[in-house]
Amino acid sequence: MSKESIFISYSRDNTEFVMNLAKNLRKSGANIWLDQLDIKAGENWDNAIQKALQESGIFLIVLSKDSVASNNVMDEVGYALGAEKKVIPVLVEQCKIPFRLERRQFVDFTGDHQKGIDNLIEALDLDSDVAEKLSDASNRSSLTAERDLEEIKQMREADKEKKHLEEKATAAKHTTKDTTEKAQTDPIKPTVTAKAGTESASAKKSKLPIYIGVAAIVILGVLGITFWDKIFPNQDAIAWENANIGNNIEIYEKYMVDHPEGEFLQAAKDSITFKNQKLLDRIDESEWQEANTVEKLIEHRTKYPNGLHVDLIEDKIKQIENEVEDTRIWNTATTTNSVDSYIAYLTNPMEGKSKVNEAIAALKNVGKTGWLYSGRTDGTIVTSDAMFKYEWRKNGGEITSNTKPVEGDIVIMTQVSRSTRSTLANAISKSGATSTWRKNKKAYVLTSTKEGTALFLQVVY
Repeated sequence: MSKESIFISYSRDNTEFVMNLAKNLRKSGANIWLDQLDIKAGENWDNAIQKALQESGIFLIVLSKDSVASNNVMDEVGYALGAEKKVIPVLVEQCKIPFRLERRQFVDFTGDHQKGIDNLIEALDLDSDVAEKLSDASNRSSLTAERDLEEIKQMREADKEKKHLEEKATAAKHTTKDTTEKAQTDPIKPTVTAKAGTESASAKKSKLPIYIGVAAIVILGVLGITFWDKIFPNQDAIAWENANIGNNIEIYEKYMVDHPEGEFLQAAKDSITFKNQKLLDRIDESEWQEANTVEKLIEHRTKYPNGLHVDLIEDKIKQIENEVEDTRIWNTATTTNSVDSYIAYLTNPMEGKSKVNEAIAALKNVGKTGWLYSGRTDGTIVTSDAMFKYEWRKNGGEITSNTKPVEGDIVIMTQVSRSTRSTLANAISKSGATSTWRKNKKAYVLTSTKEGTALFLQVVY
């Protein structure tokens, strides 16, 4: 198996399953990342989760009714799919599998747990050593769970026995009291003195419950050392677990009020910070979608100086300003509706012009078209006698004074005004002049061709 990190996405309602699986994976040598194990106290949850998502190669999603209903979990799924990570669904509860994951083979833990482990080993492509350790760890976890249940059962039986003995001891105490009171009111009877070194049967009988009670307490004390946490669970830990089940700001705040010195106080603060940041991010995202003017973008930057889109604001402002300028110069070109106005649009240095193709089509429609001799060429460059200079090249690239024109170039007539012909043949023979390309006027090059050493251009002007 590769050392790619395995990111585990889940709902807090599945914490018990996920923590057990994650710890077994990690003990077996797999490289896993889990928020509850790997986010340090005080660390920003959003940043930590985003970084782990980006760096992980495998995305393991635990599917349950709660996880498929969680926006946070589904956001993580969307990121993983978009980033083309290896996505492995793990089903721990029968639920409606999201459409995006329906076609993916999932690992089923709703039935035979060991079979689920075996299928997960195959899906993760674990090497034999890690796979064997994980399988063993899973078996041990299962056996440990069974032993815990048996021990709890024994503990409960011992507790019942203790209560029974205590009840008997209490009953015996009341019986002794009643007997004493009765002796005080009954006539005095002859007393039989016991032999030295012996106890009466009644004395032995009265002490028997005490012996039994002491023995029971000793046994329960030994058992209590092992099962104390199960008999008297940690109330702080229970409160924290309930807070995680609720998983909202109000419940985390209540935990902090009820347990001001609790073990999980910092984690509660981090959870509240995380929740508040998520809420702020949602508001940030919503307002970002509405920020469609320069004024709104500047306002957004002031309101969210460390927001989700702070690095995009300048580009978006520039884009909007370009769109406004683009619209202005295009409206000018269409209002004038001439070759010169459309060429002015094309040669404007503004970036991101949106109407280049429309401008070319429009100038071809309103301009004149003709062929003419334009200089000498070796087929690659203009060698001499050039009658034009360059203004603009449609697809960019370097242009020098001897560059051979291609379709889409804008050129300027530098010689005296030149006659154009309707066909290349007429231009070669210098017959049938149709119009004149005047000096210092710009033209759009449709094509260029070489005849001998002569260069001929077809232009729109």
